[in-house]
Amino acid sequence: MKKNILLIAFLVSTVYGFSQKQFLPITKIYVKGNSALIGNNILSKHSTKPYNDNSINDFMELKFIDIDDNDDTFSSSAANLNIPEGNANIEYAALYWSAIYNYDRGKKELISFKKKGKLYKRYVYKGNDTRSLDVNTILFKTPYSDYNRINGEVVFDAYLNEEVLPETNPYVCYANVTHLFKKNTAVNGTYTVANIKATQGFVSGGAAGGWLLYVVYKTEKATPKYFTTYNGFVNVFRKPTTIRFNDFKAPEEGKIETSILIGALEGDQKFKSDKCSFYNYQTNVYTPLSNNLRSKLNFFNSSISINNTNFTDRNPNSLNTFGFDALKLKLPNKNNSLIAPNVSEASLQFNSKADQFCLFFVAFETEISPIYSALKNDKNAIVVLNNTDNTIIDKDLEKIKNLKTISIPNVEKGYYLVTNIFSKENNALNWTHYLKEKGFTPKSFINPKNGWTYVYLNTNLDPNAIYRKQKELLKLNDFKDIWVLKINL
Repeated sequence: MKKNILLIAFLVSTVYGFSQKQFLPITKIYVKGNSALIGNNILSKHSTKPYNDNSINDFMELKFIDIDDNDDTFSSSAANLNIPEGNANIEYAALYWSAIYNYDRGKKELISFKKKGKLYKRYVYKGNDTRSLDVNTILFKTPYSDYNRINGEVVFDAYLNEEVLPETNPYVCYANVTHLFKKNTAVNGTYTVANIKATQGFVSGGAAGGWLLYVVYKTEKATPKYFTTYNGFVNVFRKPTTIRFNDFKAPEEGKIETSILIGALEGDQKFKSDKCSFYNYQTNVYTPLSNNLRSKLNFFNSSISINNTNFTDRNPNSLNTFGFDALKLKLPNKNNSLIAPNVSEASLQFNSKADQFCLFFVAFETEISPIYSALKNDKNAIVVLNNTDNTIIDKDLEKIKNLKTISIPNVEKGYYLVTNIFSKENNALNWTHYLKEKGFTPKSFINPKNGWTYVYLNTNLDPNAIYRKQKELLKLNDFKDIWVLKINL
C-alpha cells in the first residue's frame, strides 16, 4: 500500500498526461435499432439536492450523493430510462463507473512560505491512508428488481501504478448487464447505482465520480445501423488522442445520421481549451464539434446531455456534475461532410491545452447500407481478417469451405470474391469504372432474389486459391471489406 501522500499544488493543479490504457473495441452490433444513454454523478455539495453553480472543482469539498434511503448503501444516484418503444428488444447494455479515488477522505490547507524574500501561498492536500482496491463491486437497481450485486471488470486503476496520475488515482470499471434486461420485456423506469467508491472532501484537481448506462435496442422502425463501443483510460492533455472506427459501410446515397457517445472524468465548467473533433473527409482536417450546451473550446464541461438538451431526468439532476461528463451527440453532417455515402472509416480526436480530462468510454453509431448490414448478419458471406497466424488461417479456410451455398440462376458455380454490392445499378457502374481505372478487371451479376448487383474480382472452385487472393487484396485500402460467397456448389 502507498504511504500517506502529501500533495502540494498551486491554485490550478497540473498533472502531465499520457496514455494509460489503450482504447479497444468492446462490441460491434449490426441491427435496425437505436441507442439510449443515461447516467449521473455520485459526488456533490449536498447528498440529495441538485447543484447548479459553476464553481471550480478543486476548491469544493464534496460528499457522496445518497438518495435511496437505504442503510446498506453509502452512495447512490438514479436516472430514468425512457425508450420510446418501451418493450424494445435490448441487444446490449453496458454499465460504466469511474471516479477520482486517491484516498477515502481528503482535506486541504492554505500555507504561506517565503522564496527569495517574497511571500507566497499555496494549498496542501492531505488524505488518510485508507484506499480500497475493490473498486469494481457495486450495486445496481433496475425498475423491476431490488439491488443486484455487480462485479465489474477493472478497465484501469491508477492506484496500482505509482507512475500514473498519483495525485488523483482515478479508476474506471465496466460491466455487461445485458442479461438483466433480457429477463424483462418492459425496460423503462428508474435505474439506481450505489456504492461507487471515490474520494470525499478535497483532492488535488478536484473530486469527481459518476456512472453511465449505454443501451442498444432493436426496433424495426429504425434504419440499419452499426453500433460499436470502445473503452480504455487516457488522460487527455497537450497531446491528441485519436480513435478510428471501421468495419462499417455507409449507405449508397442520401443524408446519413451518425452519433457519438462519450464518458469522461475531470472536465471543469470554467476551464477551457478541451476539444472533441471529427475528421472531415471533404477538407481533410479535424472539425471541432459543438452544440448549444458544449462549445468548441469547452466541450467537456461537467454536464450530462443528450444532443442539445441537458439530461435532467435523474435524481439529483444537477446541471454541474462536478467533473463527470456523459453525452450523446448527433453529428452535424451537413452535405455529408463528416460521413459520406459508401465510406467505411471515420476518426474522432480529443485534445486539451489546459483543462485536462480522462476519457474512458466512446461509442460510435451510424446508419449503414442495408446490404452491408444484411451481409454482416448472413452466414452465407464471410469477411476474412488479414492475419498471418496459421491457426487463424486454418479456421478461416474452414469457414469458407463450410459456407452455406446460395443459388443464383445463370451464374457459374464457385467461390466468389465480392468487392461490393449495390442496390442501385448506377452506383454499381460507377464502382466498376473506378476499379477499372485502378487496373482491375471487375465483373458483376444480379441476384434476382433481391435485385442487388454483386461486383466481384475473382472466382474459383478452389477455396484455398480464393482465400490467398483475398489475403492479398485485404492489404489494399479499397478492399478492407471483401466478401467470399459460395454460389451454386
